[in-house]
Amino acid sequence: MLSRTCRAGRILAQKDWKDASLALSASEQISFWAAVAYKLPNHWVCARCCALHETDRSDTPRSQRSPPCQQGETLDTLGRSYKLRHTHIELALKFRRMGTNTAYFSELLEPCEYRTYRGAESWKSGSPNVTIHIPRIVEGRFCLQVIKEFHGYEALHEIRSFRICRHQLFPWWYWGIKDWGVFEKNMEAAWHHPGNVYDGHCQCCPVDYSILRDDDVLRVTLWYDFGTGKSPRDLEWMVHLGDETDIYSNGLYVNVKDHEPGSIRKSFQQSSFNHMVRGLLRGMTLISRKLCRTAREVMMEHKLV
Repeated sequence: MLSRTCRAGRILAQKDWKDASLALSASEQISFWAAVAYKLPNHWVCARCCALHETDRSDTPRSQRSPPCQQGETLDTLGRSYKLRHTHIELALKFRRMGTNTAYFSELLEPCEYRTYRGAESWKSGSPNVTIHIPRIVEGRFCLQVIKEFHGYEALHEIRSFRICRHQLFPWWYWGIKDWGVFEKNMEAAWHHPGNVYDGHCQCCPVDYSILRDDDVLRVTLWYDFGTGKSPRDLEWMVHLGDETDIYSNGLYVNVKDHEPGSIRKSFQQSSFNHMVRGLLRGMTLISRKLCRTAREVMMEHKLV
């Protein structure tokens, strides 16, 4: 970690490093505090305050208990039921790495499912009927699968406008950047060709997606790679968070070579398969132990030993 923040590392090596850190620029100070927090399981780095805050174990993407200073740090592209911040990513990766705070770690990786029905008080016309968020750590990176299901729509234009990232919007209304309208084209293709899967990706940030229309359901599945949780101002996070102006410009983007199209989807699916296999093996082991224990009890009861 310190090798990536050389100046911050040198500051840490000084005797009066807290005072010496004041000589750093704002961005360097955030990197400095990120280096300090790297091995502190009960603290996380706040980019707004440029300081460390104590961990609040009730703060998860599902609970939406965000500190006041974190206003503007929540992703607004994931839906109203799941409020992900860099804090959650930093802590989840730290807990996995250090093997600590296992209960809170499980809460941070708890899937979230939100359902709403036409006519319900929470229903908004054109919104997805089902939204599912499945976070997972894959090869040391925080990844997220999001499933949006639109039920019973008779025409594509009935679906309310939504973004899957800072660069892809449906329907696409800003015609200055043609490549940013690819998602809309795939939505239209999937709608008019039921049963066919249309895979795609964002050319500016690490997001893969698949779109399928099956009977009266249009299903959009998204896979995100939010990185390694190094710093709340690192590009691997900021390319997703963005700011209030980047939707009207080229905004932030990652190098194309850093995201092989479809790689996030494949890695996540492989991780899901491995997770399922591990679960089955654990279940089989428990059953085997229970059978052995029962057999021993029967043998002892009938004095067969």
